[in-house]
Amino acid sequence: MGLQAPWRAIALCFLMRSSEQARRYFGLTGGIACGKTTVAACLSARGWGRIDCDRIAHELLRPGAENWQKVVDEFGEKVLTATGEIDRRSLAKVVFARPELLQKLNSITHPAIRRCWLREKEQFERQFPERNLAVEVPLLFELGLEGEFDEVICVACSSSTQRKRLLARGWESWEVEARLASQFPLEEKIARSDRVIWNEGTMVCLERQLDFLS
Repeated sequence: MGLQAPWRAIALCFLMRSSEQARRYFGLTGGIACGKTTVAACLSARGWGRIDCDRIAHELLRPGAENWQKVVDEFGEKVLTATGEIDRRSLAKVVFARPELLQKLNSITHPAIRRCWLREKEQFERQFPERNLAVEVPLLFELGLEGEFDEVICVACSSSTQRKRLLARGWESWEVEARLASQFPLEEKIARSDRVIWNEGTMVCLERQLDFLS
């Protein structure tokens, strides 16, 4: 049947915390294709700071960058394009077919990603000491990073919607299932988060939920 909107849990998350509070440092996570990027963009438009770990990951995989060399050393030149860039789709097909390789890739790449986001966080806090900051970390719970933040926001939707969105991106069915299986169940992420954003309706509905955050 799939995950349904946990309205009681969402309401409790909002009611337990006043929107009138000092600057906070949020971890923004959730399931794949649940809309973390959309939520982050909305928060940024409201004046929040935003750090995107996917952006950092891409930058660190550029030819000659720190994680580029580590990935090539581990997985070989077969994951490179003709121009020397890492073919992210090919790499994903390799690691999501074998969980131990995915774990190895994460252990190679995530320490450097964390160092970069912490540097950006320090710079942001010096420049904007009164503004909230959200860091998008897709694998926040999988990597045990919840202790890094004042609060964790989980963006969620039903599993059927996740699958529809991923298939619409041109993914094959096996890729969708492998990617979903590689992450903690969304129910667990919701239960472990301080706040939940249910992203399956209109933008008006989404924005209304965000009103409780800012």
